Amino acid sequence: MKRVLTCALSLSLVLGSAILSSCTSTGGTNTTASAARQGGTLSRGLTTKPKVQRLGSGARINPMVLSQSNGRNARLVIDIAEQRGYLLVNGKVAVNTPVSTARPGKYTPRGSYTMSQRVRSGKISTIYGVEMPYWMRLSGTAFGVHAGHLPGYPASAGCVRLPVSAAEVIFDNTTSGTRVNIYSSWDGA
Repeated sequence: MKRVLTCALSLSLVLGSAILSSCTSTGGTNTTASAARQGGTLSRGLTTKPKVQRLGSGARINPMVLSQSNGRNARLVIDIAEQRGYLLVNGKVAVNTPVSTARPGKYTPRGSYTMSQRVRSGKISTIYGVEMPYWMRLSGTAFGVHAGHLPGYPASAGCVRLPVSAAEVIFDNTTSGTRVNIYSSWDGA
């Protein structure tokens, strides 16, 4: 009986001190382990892992990183070899999307550019007569990044095509002057 009372008293002291003390930090990010009772079980965890949205187009969006975008801290990277595009915000991947670059016999230019013209809708190709929504021109050249058909391989006349869902997110989180880097093969952030 004495042992049960001792255990009960010890447990009461531990629970009482846990209730009176705070496990949360006063800073912006809680990195302290915490516990919460859910459905009769005790679950433990650290800071939650951000959820990545996967779109039907094959694009992946990290809303936590994307929420930090102010347009000026973003950079668009295109990897020709992998046929992927990455919107980086403060150097972290916010959007990872498939792209379609130049088909055989055509050329997507490599190098560093800035978005010099941006047109959400109504932009028509003067060469092919097709609509190019979410048009982002590369440093005044004839080339740009825009929404278009992605067959799963390089198929454009030289522009970088994006799925519509990814093009809208990228357009909304960049601005005139946003840097665009196009690489034959990119080795990552």
